[in-house]
Amino acid sequence: MKKNLLLLVIAAGLYSCNNKVAETQTSDNETHNKMRMQQFYDQVINAHNTAMIDSFCVPDFIDHNPDQGHTGKGIADLKAQFTNMFTGMPDVKMTTKFMIAQGDTVVSYVTLNGTNSGPMGKMPATNKAFTMDGIDIVIIKGDKAVERWGIFDAMSMMAQMGMLGDAPPVADTTKTTGKKTM
Repeated sequence: MKKNLLLLVIAAGLYSCNNKVAETQTSDNETHNKMRMQQFYDQVINAHNTAMIDSFCVPDFIDHNPDQGHTGKGIADLKAQFTNMFTGMPDVKMTTKFMIAQGDTVVSYVTLNGTNSGPMGKMPATNKAFTMDGIDIVIIKGDKAVERWGIFDAMSMMAQMGMLGDAPPVADTTKTTGKKTM
């Protein structure tokens, strides 16, 4: 009985140690992936250096939310998207508000600031500044990004640059219903 109890204590101790090692390895991987994401923002976006994309993304990278006119398939398309962005907004900068990681997935909440001083596709420059928030979700495997999903407040950016025209005023429904709507 004492031997069984001793074996049980040793097994529990070994399990606990192995579990701590696995947690540390996962934590180290998540920290590394967040570092790689920040390096991408700094060395590609903030430095306006599309040549660096090769060191951060696999050749068959998939962007599930590509810019209009792009397929989201492959590194060449990703470079073209960033080239278009840097042409339309040559002073664009990205600031990371926060990042979280779980396993191979990194989620970043970011803010883009810049001035539309170049053409954006068929739209001429407005020479107006903008601030736009967004969320990036990126899967990193083997030190390189393989997939991305992104949600950015493009409507806010376009409104700040005067690209939406004059929006009609919101109707006041208190006269007909007696209740104010939100």
